[in-house]
Amino acid sequence: MAKTKTTFFCQNCGAQSPKWIGRCPSCNEWNTYVEEVLSKEAKVPGIRSSAQRSSKPQLVSEISLDTTHRIQIPDKELNRVL
Repeated sequence: MAKTKTTFFCQNCGAQSPKWIGRCPSCNEWNTYVEEVLSKEAKVPGIRSSAQRSSKPQLVSEISLDTTHRIQIPDKELNRVL
């Protein structure tokens, strides 16, 4: 069973805290924090981040660098590194 995450919000100014505190450090009001349960977003099954996308490995000799548009700046050494 997954542990539910809760956070506390100030009713006066909206400041957030991971645990209950008596006085809000933002607005200095007492006993204005209320607990709120954070819900996890449901994962959509067809959407993946770029790190999770599968791709075939390529040989270094097959990779073309000519197609990449590069911005030229006056410093030649910095251009080489970038």
